[in-house]
Formats: sequence, C-alpha cells, structure tokens
Amino acid sequence: MIFSLLSGVARALNFVSAKLTDLANLILRRSQSSKYPLLPQNDPAITQRQASLNQSRQLYQYNYTYIESLPMVEKVPKNERFSLSWGLLVGKVVVKVLLNDRANPSAFIDKEKSKAQQLDFSKRLLEASMSHSENALVELLSDLPTILEDEPIDLEGTNIQEYNDLFWIIPLPAISQNFKSNSEFARLRVAGFNPLVIQQVKALDARFPLTEAQFQKVLTGDSLAVAGAEGRLYLADYVELTAIAGGNFPKSEQKYINAPLALFAIPKGKKSLTPIAIQLGQDPNTNPIFLKQDGDEPNWMLAKTVVQIADANYHELISHLGRTHLFIEPFAIATNRQLASNHPLYVLLKLHFQGTLAINDAAQSGLINAGGTIDSLLAGTIGSSRALSVHGVKTYNFDEAMLPVALKKRGVDDPNLLPDYPYRDDALLVWDAIATWVKSYLSIYYFNDNDVIRDSELQAWVQEIISDNGGRVTSFGQSGQIRTFDYLVNAVTLLIFTGSAQHAAVNFPQGDLMLYTPAFPLAGYTPAPTKTTGASEADFFAMLPPIDQAKSQLTMTYILGSVYYTTLGEYGTNYFNDDRIQQPLRDFQDQLKAIESTIKSRNETRVADYNYLRPSRIPQSINI
Repeated sequence: MIFSLLSGVARALNFVSAKLTDLANLILRRSQSSKYPLLPQNDPAITQRQASLNQSRQLYQYNYTYIESLPMVEKVPKNERFSLSWGLLVGKVVVKVLLNDRANPSAFIDKEKSKAQQLDFSKRLLEASMSHSENALVELLSDLPTILEDEPIDLEGTNIQEYNDLFWIIPLPAISQNFKSNSEFARLRVAGFNPLVIQQVKALDARFPLTEAQFQKVLTGDSLAVAGAEGRLYLADYVELTAIAGGNFPKSEQKYINAPLALFAIPKGKKSLTPIAIQLGQDPNTNPIFLKQDGDEPNWMLAKTVVQIADANYHELISHLGRTHLFIEPFAIATNRQLASNHPLYVLLKLHFQGTLAINDAAQSGLINAGGTIDSLLAGTIGSSRALSVHGVKTYNFDEAMLPVALKKRGVDDPNLLPDYPYRDDALLVWDAIATWVKSYLSIYYFNDNDVIRDSELQAWVQEIISDNGGRVTSFGQSGQIRTFDYLVNAVTLLIFTGSAQHAAVNFPQGDLMLYTPAFPLAGYTPAPTKTTGASEADFFAMLPPIDQAKSQLTMTYILGSVYYTTLGEYGTNYFNDDRIQQPLRDFQDQLKAIESTIKSRNETRVADYNYLRPSRIPQSINI
C-alpha cells in the first residue's frame, strides 16, 4: 500500500516536472523570438514566414531535363551565383595554367595569339576585381573554354618525356616518379582519388576464377582460401562500367574502357595491400587473368593501366559528379523552398550549400554537355557517361551512405583487418566532429522527438525531397517523415560531410594525381590486351591519350583540384546570432584543429602523406 502510494506521488511529481519544463521552454522560445532562429511552431510571425517561403519557391524551380531525370535548379538565383572572391581564386589558377602553356618552349601553339589571349584574360580579371563586378566575372569565366583552347598538339605520345614536357610552370607531380610501382598501385585504392571501391571478400565468385596455384605464385606460402577466411582479401570491382559505350569524340578516334576486376591481399604479417591479379572484364571466357609482375613489365603495366582508366571514369562519373555534386543538389533546392530563412536548419545548412547550385549549373552546361570536356576526355560516349552518373545517384541509398555504415558494408571498417586505409581513418575523425557539432547545434532548438515531428517545415522538406515533383530521393527519411532527433542528426551530418569532406576527398586529388596522364589516363586509345604475354613498352604508350588530350586533362584536373574556397568550421564572424551557438562552435573548431594535428602525426608514419582530409584543406561546400 505504502509503495503504491509513493509510486503514485512519484508519477505525479514527474508529470508536474515535465509540464513545468515544457512551460519554461515555451517561455524561453517566445522570449527569443525576435533574436534567435525559430522552429515554425514557435514563431509568432508565421504569416510573414510563409509569405517569404512562397517568394523563395518562385526563385528555386526544378528542372529534370538538364541531366536526364535528375532534379536541378531551373535557373540559378542571383544570390547563389559565383562571388567575386571565388572568381578571383579561380582566375589565379587559370592564369597559372595559361602561363604553364605559354611559357613552355615545347608547346606547339601560336605564341602571339596565345599571348594576346593571356593578356586579355588578365586585363578582364583585373577590371572585374577593381570594379567589384560579379557580372563581369561570370561573363569572363563563361569564356574559359575559348580562352583555354589551343591548336592541337600533333604528338601521339610515344615516350614519357613528351608527357613530362607539358609541365613547366606547374611542377611535374610526384606521382610521375613512382606510378609504375605495384605498392603505389595498391596504395591508391585506399588513399587515391577514388578510395571508395575496394571491398573485402571472403572468396571470389565465378566471374573471377583465380586458382590457388595462381594466388600462391604471387604470394608464396600463403593461400587464397586462408586469406579470404582471415579477412585479408580485397577486390576492386568496376562492374558498373559495363554500361559505358566507348566514345570517339573529339577526333573520331575510338576510345576504350573495360569493367575490370582487380584482386589485392594483405600478406601475412604485413599491414598494406599488395596487388595479386587483374581480369580485364567481367567474362572469364574472354578475359585472361594477369598475375602480378614487376611494376614496369609491359603486360602487367597494360593491365594496371586498364584498371586506372576504369577507376578514373568511375571516380569522375559516380564518386565525384554523381555522389557529391548531383547528390547534394536536390537538398540545396528543397532547403530554400521549404525552410524559412530563420529556420535553425536553414541557418546551419546554408553555407554548406554555398556555390553548389552555381557550379553544378556550370558543369551541366559546359563540362558534361555534348561536345564538352567530359565528352572529349573520358572514355565513353557522352550519353552513356551521363547515364552512368544518373545511375550512380539513383542507386546511392541515403541511409547506407552514412560513413560508418558505408565502410562496414564494404567490409573495410576494421583497422585490425585493414590497418592501412588513410581515407577511412581520417574521414571518420571528420565525420565524428561534424556529428558532434550537428547534435550540439540542433539540440538547442529541438528538445525531443516530438519537436521534430511537429516541425511542419522540416516535414515539408522531407516530403519535397522524396517527391517525384521534387528531389526524387527515394531512400531518404523515415516512411515519408523525420520522426526522431537521432535520424535528423545523422541526416544533417551526412549532408554536411558530403558537401565538405567527401567532396574534398574525391575532388582535390585531381590537382596532384589525375593531372598526370601516364599514371591516370581518362580513356584507352587501343583495346585492352587479350593475351598475358607479348606486349612491349610501345603498347603502353599507344594505349595512352595523345598529347593534346593529355594537355586538356592537365588543364581540367589542375583547375578543379586547386581552388580552395572557404574552410570547414569557419562560418564567419557573427554568422550565428544565437549566443548559445558560440560554445558548441568553438568546440567544433577546436576538434578540427586537433584532427589537423592528428593527421599531420599520422603522415609521419605513412608511406606517403594523405592530406585531402586535413580540416584546413576541406572547404565548407561543393563550390568547384
């Protein structure tokens, strides 16, 4: 009886306490209505809020034809266009590219014409800067394809010196010294421009019938079955590339691409991957297996080059364009259409979407268009290349894209099994820092799951993102809503991580890796070999793009990989007008500084530095 009475009193006290807490929160929210961001259910000025959103929806309209069936903004609003400061950064990089071309004594170009173009570009860039004219800058940048265009270099590329001679003001990259080595070939799977394909396998399926004898020929004293059982076997499978048809633009030269399988293993007692075997297509009946040889052995070098071509195309079309740029686009559009400018989530995300709509619009009209740079440089027809990017977006499951989930799904999450994986180790540090920041920020405005459910703008945001008339992201949300605070935190963490760190990891290696064509050709110019013997060094150079294509590859990848605009965690003085944000923000910035130090320390013991996820080199958003 007494216990029952005490329990009843305790329940009553808890009820009263909860009500008092709710009342205090309500008073707090109302007292802050004129100063702080507010959820719509707490905003007394709801009519003005809705009117402002209606205006925003008129500015941010969807288009589904720029890139087949994917949502993009119909017209980039003025406030989303490139800023003058961004354009000046791009301009400086372009000037360096122009100087590299024009100062190079080996360049086969019209010197007088090129000098005039360079002077005109520099003059217009200076005028735009002095006049603070963003319109003049946008017009100048739109002329870049013409400015950078040269007379074709009439060299096929028959020796390494011809490719090295493309570098003059831009220094010859370090990769030029060791790109033939097997250890570097393996390292690139975990620390290159596309460290997202490698996956752990327990055994090989019928597509890749490597025998125990073949495996042991490479790793004497080891076993294929044992390596698989012990978690030491890893596969790079480019099966998606079977959908690409070889192109022939710009000179009607047939280009080639394969969908290879490349097997790697961690030898007993070692920490790093080593290559074992490569099959140059998915059909074992028509594709022989190449076993690891010395790094510059011609047949093995050809097989590795076919993998590099596949990896570069997968990177550009899926990992980079599809799963960062185009993945973020519908979220950026819906945020402006459904979240009021004083919504706390809008305030948090706005700078993480800065420049994304503008750079995507520039890409669809001048980079991935028919006759554009991708059509010229990559291996496939522009139609099949664009279709692969669309496929990459549509098959990217939102919940499975969470970094810890994605790593676990590929079986590469355990550092005890795969000790040497710089991308994973550094990315997890940044992911955790962003997640902590997002949770601290959102908890200031959402006190419980009920606050999340009652947020009408947030729920409208979700509905638009998954709608056929909106973002068309089918794998997002919790049955058409966001129902819990934890899901909201994870979702926002993924958006910020993708727009900052993930894009940095796949974009900036272009500037010091992919610019060197002999290491990473974007297309093959001869078919993949069908025999494992009989090749020569001349066959390797015949497979590489000719020199004028290599020059265009250098230009594109150097520009894309060299523009660092904004820095993760640096939102600007007084960007947040809510005093309660300041301590969590300082904690986030301090955590990023600690990560910077950790990565520097890690690099001291790594085979090569991995700097792409140092926070000081991670922009806030996808803006290049």
